[in-house]
Amino acid sequence: MIFRFVKDSIRRAPRRKALLIAAIAMGSAVATSMLGVMLSIGDKVNRELRQVGSNIVVTAKAASLTGGIGSETATAAGGAAYIPEAEVGKLNNIFWHLNVTGTSPSLVAHDGALQIEGVVFQGLKGVNPAWVVRGRWAGKDTAECMVGEGVAIRNRWKPGDKVTLFENTFQIAGLISSGDDADDRVFLPLARVQELTHRPGVVDRIDIAALTKPEDSFARKDPKAMTPTELERWHCTNYVTSIALDIEETLPGTQARAVRRIADSEGKILDNIGGLMALITLAALLSAGLTVWSLTATTMMERRGEIAIMQAIGAGRGMVATLLGVEISLIGLAGGLIGATAGVFLAKYVGQAVFHDAVEVSPVLPLLIMLAAVLIALGGSAQPLRRAIRLEPAVILREGV
Repeated sequence: MIFRFVKDSIRRAPRRKALLIAAIAMGSAVATSMLGVMLSIGDKVNRELRQVGSNIVVTAKAASLTGGIGSETATAAGGAAYIPEAEVGKLNNIFWHLNVTGTSPSLVAHDGALQIEGVVFQGLKGVNPAWVVRGRWAGKDTAECMVGEGVAIRNRWKPGDKVTLFENTFQIAGLISSGDDADDRVFLPLARVQELTHRPGVVDRIDIAALTKPEDSFARKDPKAMTPTELERWHCTNYVTSIALDIEETLPGTQARAVRRIADSEGKILDNIGGLMALITLAALLSAGLTVWSLTATTMMERRGEIAIMQAIGAGRGMVATLLGVEISLIGLAGGLIGATAGVFLAKYVGQAVFHDAVEVSPVLPLLIMLAAVLIALGGSAQPLRRAIRLEPAVILREGV
């Protein structure tokens, strides 16, 4: 009986049913795509933010942190303010080594007024991929260097020029435009700076770019005040502070600090993007619910006579509500299925267009969206349905509706 009633009802007014399905499908598609992107956006935004430089700086404990690239430059406070270069390789052994996207050891020196930084160019490029280079990156040739844009302008240097540093000649491979203090530096091969300044096998700073989770209130708790369970959870979450502590434990005698300018901006950006997508999702679902309410109210007014006849021949309000509820649920399910399927493809398109990478939508999400679509259909039709079944059958039949 229920199946026959629902089938005959759906056959009636197919355009209105199609409008209901379309409204629910559109809301479901937007919700699926926004939630799909939002749930996988963390690492992708993090990778985009890693383009702007390191978010962890490692120095020796005897060093002090003053200005410099990213406002975090190590200044030697004595002979112990260095890290053995051989220790850099131990970063591959930390618990979060898979989250590290780049490392750049360096050694600062001065040649008169010029600030020199010895680097491994491949590592420097990996940590700062957003830097604009005019010319090319220096290769393995130890007689090549890179020059910051500011230094080049003041000295009228250009790519291909030869410059004298530490009484040695170097050829400029390219000019760096970074937008920070790197514009005022000259970058030489690390091994040459170690040799020319008589500091073999040491560095005074390691810049690290790592994928991290934005800090929340739990991340800011003092690890010393945590319970063993909380401490284990903190260690097993890729907060920038937990990765920094892992580095300090792996490299004894060092201190690892987060570059707060970058670490704090990650949380704000993710919160803002997540909030915007949640708002769009809510608006889409609310619009679908209002459309269902509007169309169902009109439908219930037209079907008052049918409902009155059903009640007059013995169907109770519960039975009538069940029959109409099943009909609305099937419409919601159809709209949810269409919308969730379209939303998966839309999410992948948004991910490819914005992040140039495919978004992997969890298979659970479409199922939840379909359930939400059924609930929205029932919620949107609840008031018109309740009003229709509370009408007195005698009054409706007497009116000849």
